[in-house]
Amino acid sequence: MGGRFMKKVGSTVLRTSLATFLLVTVGGNAKVVAQPWVIKGSSSLGGVMRDSIANAGLSSVLTYSETTAADVEGALAQTYPPRQRIAPMTRNFQSGWIQAHPNWAPQQQNIIGIDPIVIVEKKNASGYSRCPSIPMAMDPYSPGLAKPGNLLQLVLGGYDGQGDKVACSHPDRLAALDALAGCFGGISFIEHFYVPDSSWGTSEIKTKLRINGFCNGRSFGPNSPGSNMANDDADPIRHSCVPADTSHAKTRCTLYPSTATCTAGSSPNCTQGLVVALSENDPNMPDVTTSIGVRVQTDGNNATLGLANRAASRLQNTQSINLNSISPSDFSVRASMYFLARRLFVNWSDLPIGFDRAGGRNADDIAHDAQETALFTWMTDNVWGGGRGEVDQILKAHGFLPCTDDFSDPSGPGNLCSSQLPPPPGDFAESNGCVPAGVAIGSGYFACFAPEGPCTAVYDRCSSTPSSLPPGTICPAYACSARNFACVGSGQGTCCAGMTCTDQGTGYSACN
Repeated sequence: MGGRFMKKVGSTVLRTSLATFLLVTVGGNAKVVAQPWVIKGSSSLGGVMRDSIANAGLSSVLTYSETTAADVEGALAQTYPPRQRIAPMTRNFQSGWIQAHPNWAPQQQNIIGIDPIVIVEKKNASGYSRCPSIPMAMDPYSPGLAKPGNLLQLVLGGYDGQGDKVACSHPDRLAALDALAGCFGGISFIEHFYVPDSSWGTSEIKTKLRINGFCNGRSFGPNSPGSNMANDDADPIRHSCVPADTSHAKTRCTLYPSTATCTAGSSPNCTQGLVVALSENDPNMPDVTTSIGVRVQTDGNNATLGLANRAASRLQNTQSINLNSISPSDFSVRASMYFLARRLFVNWSDLPIGFDRAGGRNADDIAHDAQETALFTWMTDNVWGGGRGEVDQILKAHGFLPCTDDFSDPSGPGNLCSSQLPPPPGDFAESNGCVPAGVAIGSGYFACFAPEGPCTAVYDRCSSTPSSLPPGTICPAYACSARNFACVGSGQGTCCAGMTCTDQGTGYSACN
């Protein structure tokens, strides 16, 4: 079959022949092949892929597993044997993969739709938007800084978007949080801001926001019971723990500034950070994005926000906040006017499953490859009575936006699906952000290579050159806070010597 399937009318995919048992002939002998085979892909596309597999008549031979984009890329490239042929992702391949495999470069066909990412808020009874718009221009609250960020960068990733303790306790983040709470009216602070974990495919969103990491720390996934508890709870802005109940899966609370996990109410220091990552669905919720929307919807204090796809803002009593006064409407998203919109990919590998197996591809490799090829063709072709037309309906059902309203091919620069593909995503490359003036490096402004255990090197935020430490040294991940930086505790609390941790009356304390 060549390295790429082009869209066409009249596809010959034999969807009705893909039954529970696939008989393949190897050396003249029929052999029953084990099923189902697993396709790894982005957590965001879990519902879309499962419904597509079912509608294509492939549920008996294929199943879907949610993971990170990096894991998906690895699954395509593993040489013995490659574990899959297609890659459902919320971004383009990283540049290194395309350099190694030029035929993997995504084309128009690989883009199946658009995901409008929203900031979801609770709608009050009157329907009036409590916070109608967030400015996404360079942040106006810190004019003296050389590299200010946008409001969401400061709130979710801290000053300079690095997501570490210094960035997330920085006075500029505190000012941004005050500004965000102020636009709502009637609340003194944002209590929690929910984000999906890394398996959701947040790299492109982080790039748009100029964020290297969220203030909660690491979030691992995958979507499974108890996986919320594997996520870091390192945000220095601390609020009350949200307890697990019939509506909420358990999320990690911490005896901050230590990394010890606690049980809500077990100690005065048992708190939860402002930014909280979700890796698992809440009870009776179909996915993480709906879980985030419902958490916003049911907050009686009206002080919860969430980063999610558009489905979360279409629940009863929720809505999205405009960005730069632009709403995530179908028109503005397709026209590239809305700030947080990403394309959805079903990427393709030219390496057949089992291509490097000693002795050649076996029957299982060939059968597995055929099923994934059939699914890819069904999802990306304009075919009789199904295919792309059905996929577009599936996308809508899960809160995504098809490229067009009639499942035709998009064309021209006026549609995000058909505009020029962006360069492969790379790492956020802004300044590391030096420690505040007058604060000695010895005060503890270090970031660890291994934040929660023994490590052998650290680096200060003004240099990418690591400093050696004796083996077994515990990383100083929770160093003291400088003047005007966020702190926790009474008296000195987590402040550096000579300062007091003082309640600002705005949902956080600062050193002075």
